[in-house]
Amino acid sequence: MASREMKELPPKEVFWHDEKMHQIDGFWYLDSLMESIAAFRSQFQPRTDDILLTSIPKTGTTWLIALCHSILHRHDNEEEEEDSLMKMNPHELVPTMDISYLTDQVQEHLKSDHTTTTTSPRFLHTHLPYSCLPEAVRSAGSSCKLVHVARNPKDTVVSMWHFYNKIFGSETTPDVTMESAVEGFCGGVIPYGPFYEHVVEYWEESRRRPEKVLFLKYEELCRAPNEHVRRLASFLGKPFGSDEDGDAEVEKVLWRSSLNRLKELEVNKSDEGLELAPIIPKSSFFRKGTVGGWKNYLTPQMAHRIDLLTEQKLQDTILSLDDF
Repeated sequence: MASREMKELPPKEVFWHDEKMHQIDGFWYLDSLMESIAAFRSQFQPRTDDILLTSIPKTGTTWLIALCHSILHRHDNEEEEEDSLMKMNPHELVPTMDISYLTDQVQEHLKSDHTTTTTSPRFLHTHLPYSCLPEAVRSAGSSCKLVHVARNPKDTVVSMWHFYNKIFGSETTPDVTMESAVEGFCGGVIPYGPFYEHVVEYWEESRRRPEKVLFLKYEELCRAPNEHVRRLASFLGKPFGSDEDGDAEVEKVLWRSSLNRLKELEVNKSDEGLELAPIIPKSSFFRKGTVGGWKNYLTPQMAHRIDLLTEQKLQDTILSLDDF
């Protein structure tokens, strides 16, 4: 997929108010990101110890980044005031390749020699579906690891509704209605969607290659955080001990990474945009992060429509709505 080819494709759909989107290989992408996506797919070369976090937007990305960062760096600084999560928004610590691959900051980040340190491998993020990742990442010979987080579709659409209204709305532009948001979601016309095809690709690859792809469910992380943070740390090659000291380390990671703590940090309260994505306010990543919040926003008819679609889309997998 060459950058030139993407630029020549006419817009196929409009997202939210007037954001143009293309559909490539069955998935939708914002027109403004096409050049960065094309460059990432064609140019990126993974290292053997790279860790690539993956997600569709608004499924738990921020928490996953904070958890992984805290796990990998838990021995770097013992003092709270030296915690890097206090100084930088999680999305500034870990760049999203498809949004900012062509920026000077990301190119410098990719060139940095992490192989000489003992604290962490190279740590990156993408919203791309599995089938659209760089071939070098998906190849049988690649040993870099992928961690994917998925979330209940009803909570996902509500979180998207809040997020995109904040980004694309203005004093003169009315918010998109929840009815319109659900319509677009169910039609698959969302950034990096359709939602279900995106989730199923990572789920299936995690079953084919469990040593390469770890599939996490946001709801399970919320219900049993200690268990799944231990599972995550083991997958990353940074397991916790099974003794009391290990338990204490798990608790410290969960505290440092908690959305409630991150939300109250001054660095995340600002409506100032991210350095690598100025349109996105730092505060927009921290709303509630709860499970089941959709009940306060979706009508019974909307919820039923999404449930029926979920059953239909997941019928050929062992995933079900009950998993979320």
